[in-house]
Amino acid sequence: MEKIFNPASILVIGVSEQPHNLAQNIVANLSGFGWQGDLYLLGKEGGQFLGYPIHTEMAALPDAIDLAVILTPAATVPSLMRACIAKNIRHMVIESGGFSEFSAAGRALEEEIKILAARHKVSFVGPNGISIINRHNGLCLPFMRLSPEEIRPGGLSVISQSGGLALTYIGLGCRENLGVAKIISMGNKSNLDEVDYLKFLAGDKETKVIGLYLESMDKGQAFMAALKNCKKPVILHKSNTSPQSQVIAQSHTAALAVDDQVVDAACQQGGVFRVRSFAQFINYAKAFSLPAMQGDNLMVISRSGGHAVVAADAAAANGFTLPPLSDAFVEQISRQFRASVIKLTNPIDLGDIFNIDYYVTILEMALARDDVDGVLLNHVFQADSELDATMRLVQKVGTLIEQHGKPVTVVLFSSVNALAQIMEKVAVPIFSEPGLAIEALAVSRQRSRFLAAAQVADTPLPAVPKPGDRSLFNEWIEDASRRDKTLFADQSLTLLQEYGMPLAPFALARHPHELLDVGEELGYPLVLKAVVAGLSHKSDVGGVLTGISSRRAFEDVGALLFQRFSGDAGFCGVLVQKEVDTTLEMIVGARRDASFGDIFLVGLGGVYAEILQDFQIVPGPLRCEIVSAMAARLRGARILKGARGRAGIDLSQLNRVMAGLQALLHDYPAISEVEINPLVFTAGQCFVVDGRIVVL
Repeated sequence: MEKIFNPASILVIGVSEQPHNLAQNIVANLSGFGWQGDLYLLGKEGGQFLGYPIHTEMAALPDAIDLAVILTPAATVPSLMRACIAKNIRHMVIESGGFSEFSAAGRALEEEIKILAARHKVSFVGPNGISIINRHNGLCLPFMRLSPEEIRPGGLSVISQSGGLALTYIGLGCRENLGVAKIISMGNKSNLDEVDYLKFLAGDKETKVIGLYLESMDKGQAFMAALKNCKKPVILHKSNTSPQSQVIAQSHTAALAVDDQVVDAACQQGGVFRVRSFAQFINYAKAFSLPAMQGDNLMVISRSGGHAVVAADAAAANGFTLPPLSDAFVEQISRQFRASVIKLTNPIDLGDIFNIDYYVTILEMALARDDVDGVLLNHVFQADSELDATMRLVQKVGTLIEQHGKPVTVVLFSSVNALAQIMEKVAVPIFSEPGLAIEALAVSRQRSRFLAAAQVADTPLPAVPKPGDRSLFNEWIEDASRRDKTLFADQSLTLLQEYGMPLAPFALARHPHELLDVGEELGYPLVLKAVVAGLSHKSDVGGVLTGISSRRAFEDVGALLFQRFSGDAGFCGVLVQKEVDTTLEMIVGARRDASFGDIFLVGLGGVYAEILQDFQIVPGPLRCEIVSAMAARLRGARILKGARGRAGIDLSQLNRVMAGLQALLHDYPAISEVEINPLVFTAGQCFVVDGRIVVL
């Protein structure tokens, strides 16, 4: 990566003297942005551009140039790569289009250059992208002309799967006083991808905030691993989301945990801030360009009472506390009032103070307080008479932020021209309304809490019993794979029990005459369930009988399920199960995800699981803190803790079940999905009442 982003020598391939040659723009950008290094040009026709000769033969060039930039028709790229490899050039940027995004022939070309890169240990950016920018050394390789005046140096780095989006974020960021460190347009990311760039930017001294625009995430596990070593805030704008209709709907776990929700869960787990719009992306980036909001206490300073009320509402909605003003604080500010018409509280209404320079003193007093974690400065000013004073105020804000290490979000209201003049001369981010400024502080606080939680020691899930002879279980899995991909209910329950999960006692009756003996052995009350291949929701089709409280009742209805389902080719018996009291029903599950690996689900369960959709999902591996956090984030979390005289659940029991799930998936790669619904909690205990295991 070092030679890609900090090369001492560059070869641009595809340059000609023709007036509309795009490779000329690469050379012009390097010159205009002040890149210092040895620059070589290569083209078919020779000539010169900007004083550089255009060579026509690779033989005329020195060996081991740090970086080659290729912008030629796709069909020529493999041969040019070979020529570069022969000259010991191992780092390339391929801007050409016409590969897998274009046609089958292009896909074959892309495979060819991937094989070349792997065989000769070549690293390349692209193809089919606008390439990269390092604003701190003048490296600017896009094939369209860019202006250094419009792309300020700074701390925001963007990794984008779209070249157009990369340019959009450059423009929006610079317009909002967010300077650029690195810009990466990955294109088809055939060689280097977001994981490689994330690892690089995590250690890049100029990068303070990392933003990503992605349309696909094929290496979710590697992405999560890279996040663990990244101490910088990461913002993700993920598009191209998957609709629920693409997921198999017959299983709760699969239907609820759709791909886009997996991305959300991974972001929450890894401390990534996912956004849904350009404006939100920029607002979050502005938040992270300020010192971290470490707590809940906010001081609002406003020149307008109405704006102060709006800010107070936004603060309350985001869980901020507005600490009261001390008598000494009020007394000092009150001396500046021209009339005693405003009662000082927090928010502070400065509508009666016209000495804008004194606002600096008030701001400094607020930041010096131990019970203030951050400040919102809301300032309305007259463009014709108060521009200079406001300029001094905002410039001083930057100094005070550095001195106190606390965030100050500045909201300005005035004419468009006045705001533009201020934005040109100050480095601090400016917000357009109080709500956005408060949201930025809330996001900053959220990151502080995530970092604090990450310092807590991990507690592993409880140990799982060693399973016995697995040959029988493997036979069941192989049979299910040939049949309908689903284990029979008794098989699923037996396998779950093998991994230490507490089950309501059960037995399978294959013939009606076995029912009474099984029932007497288990004890009443009982539940009967038809075991039918491919039947998931048994209660929907009369496949479940409950409340069998005596031998007499059993004799009356015991054979009913045999009569009802005996004609079904997939019917193999009736599951007889001890009925347990129910205080609360949950659903837990796990499934394989092609990108993020094992995904785990916890939610409120029972027959309403699909209707309520109160669930949380996370990628593995699990630990006790993660399971506790999943339960705490449910809308029904208060129910789990105990409500209205009912006992809550024992989290250690939930941990035990989740540990079994995790071990089960680890030991049996052929299992694609497990669902336990319901997991019943009662009287300090929990029982697996029903389970479903799907195989590949």
